[in-house]
Amino acid sequence: MSAPDKPASVLFICTGNICRSPMGERILARHSEEAGLSVTSTSAGVGAMNDHEMHPLAVEVLGEHGYDGTGFASRYLRPPMLQDADLVLCLTRDHRAKAQQLLPVRWKRMFTLTEFAELADGASGSLDDIIGSRAAIDTNSAHLDIADPMGKPKDDFERVFGEIAPKVNVIVDWMAR
Repeated sequence: MSAPDKPASVLFICTGNICRSPMGERILARHSEEAGLSVTSTSAGVGAMNDHEMHPLAVEVLGEHGYDGTGFASRYLRPPMLQDADLVLCLTRDHRAKAQQLLPVRWKRMFTLTEFAELADGASGSLDDIIGSRAAIDTNSAHLDIADPMGKPKDDFERVFGEIAPKVNVIVDWMAR
């Protein structure tokens, strides 16, 4: 995905960068490390305020599944972040659209998490191959969105974890091929 001497860079994007995208970031970081992959996993939000901690329920749910949610600071999405990322994984179609508006020249590397996981599942090709297969799915389908748990009970944070983790695992499996 990146130059041989540089780790692959994956950027997760959601709204406030305190629930969904940091969960994706932490899950990918651990699973890629366990798989022996050189991957940098970061996150940002299209409406984030800088330097906020991860939502306490996100930290709790991550912890219950063996992930570390501490030491996190939210970031507002800026074009250089998109430029530096090899792969941008958005939690909704709206996040993807906003990222594409911020840096249109990189639009091909911007997917929803669900969209990319569906394309990568069982694939053995390169990122360019996956980009080329994008027409295989409806990129406007509502099923590509992972709903925001903000302001909702812990069960919604569990649901989000349950949606994100298997998709990230598919992506790590693809990266390891």
